[in-house]
Amino acid sequence: MFEKIRVTLLVCAIVFGVLDLLTELNLLPFMALFIGANCFLLGLNDLKKENKVFMGYTFMMISLILVLMAIISLFKPYY
Repeated sequence: MFEKIRVTLLVCAIVFGVLDLLTELNLLPFMALFIGANCFLLGLNDLKKENKVFMGYTFMMISLILVLMAIISLFKPYY
């Protein structure tokens, strides 16, 4: 159901990862945001199935941790 959105998020995460490797920009928090959103959509997809599996809840927790880590690292001052 969310296949096009997931593919778009993964492409954006790959682009930010490659740009972070090639340049001096700090793009890892943005990459973590896109990967966290992808994990959230994977969890939603697993929870929509008839037999709710443990991996759906696991993906939701992983996405929460990734998004929180990305938000904290975005607002952390760099000296």
